[in-house]
This record gives sequence, structure tokens and C-alpha cells, in this order.
Amino acid sequence: MIAFIRVGWIPWGLLNGIIFGTIGYFIPGVYVKFRQRQRLKAFNNQLGDTLLLLSNALKAGYSFAQAIDAVSKNASPPIAEEFSRCVREMNLGGSVEESLGHMVKRIESDDLDLMVTAVSIHRTVGGNLAEILDNIAFTIRERVRIKGQISTLTASARSSGQLITSLPIVLAVFMYFATPTYFKPMTENPVGWIIIAVAVVMIIAGNFVMGKVTAIEV
Repeated sequence: MIAFIRVGWIPWGLLNGIIFGTIGYFIPGVYVKFRQRQRLKAFNNQLGDTLLLLSNALKAGYSFAQAIDAVSKNASPPIAEEFSRCVREMNLGGSVEESLGHMVKRIESDDLDLMVTAVSIHRTVGGNLAEILDNIAFTIRERVRIKGQISTLTASARSSGQLITSLPIVLAVFMYFATPTYFKPMTENPVGWIIIAVAVVMIIAGNFVMGKVTAIEV
């Protein structure tokens, strides 16, 4: 709407409005997804040390609920925020299993799901929970270490894919604003629109292939 008001409803202004409207529609969602991935990565990186803290608290004689409270007070965000919410839920009458289950739904972390499953099984059949948490912590920390090594080894390929993807887009945007008449022959001709569509599809396909090549699951 701002683009329409700025340049009017002429055909060229209509194209501007469509372009900026599309950008304005997708950018907030992309940003939110990016922040979610960053928060999940930070949570998973902290989880191994947090399990060791839980294990040490249990070895010191704390109950599991008290150990969760200790984590909420001594850990760093974002894991401290989530465990604080668990403590509040338990203080309001929720069980440990329910509070941890709600955390799994919020975070959607496979490592956290593994921990919560182990805790639920222990509370049903018994056993040495501190030792179980130590073993899970070792597994998680090794997974984080291996992921870091893979990220380092694939950094060059990922950077090349991002550069190849962004270069034509950045160049097109620059030319669009530097010489607005440069794209007029393409936008006024059906063949031009076909060429643009094919270019966009090829850029998306290339980025998808590069992403699959560098995406290694651990």
C-alpha cells in the first residue's frame, strides 16, 4: 500500500507495489523462523551442560523438582527461561511430567524429548536417574561437537551457495533502482516475464540442491 501511494497506480507503480508488497509479506515470517532456529540451536548447545547440572544436583540430594529449580536460577537464557516456566507450572499444581511435556511442545527439540522420555520412564520403573542423565548428557555433547565439525567442513559450500543465490538478486535490485528503464523491455513483453520466471525457478532449484548437499543429519 505504501508503494502504491508513493508511485501511484500506473502500470510501473503497480509492479513496484506488487514487488514491495511481496517482500513485506514474506520478510517477517522469514525473520521469525530465523530467530526460532537460532533459539533452538542455543537451547540444544546448552542442554548437555544443563543435564550435568541436573545430575549433580540429584547426587547432592536434591529432588528432581528442586534440581529443575536450581537450573532455572543458575543457567543462562534461553534454557533458564524454559525451566523457570516449568517451575511456575509445578508451583501452580502441575506435575513434573506435564511441565516437561509442555516444554517439549514449545521447544520441539529431539534432545530435550530424549531427556523427558528418560525422566518419565525413570519415574515409572525407577533406577539411577543421575547416571541416566550423565549418559544422555555425554550423547548430546558428542552430537553437538560432531555438528560443529560438520558445520566447519561444509562452511565453504554453504557460503558458495548463498553467494551464487544472492548475486543475481542483488544485481537485479541494484539495476532496478539505478536504471529503472533497464527492465522495461522485459516487463512489457510476455517473453520477458517467461525469462524472469525461469530464472527465479532455477535460482530456487539451485539453492535447494545446495542446501540438500550441505545438510547432514547427525
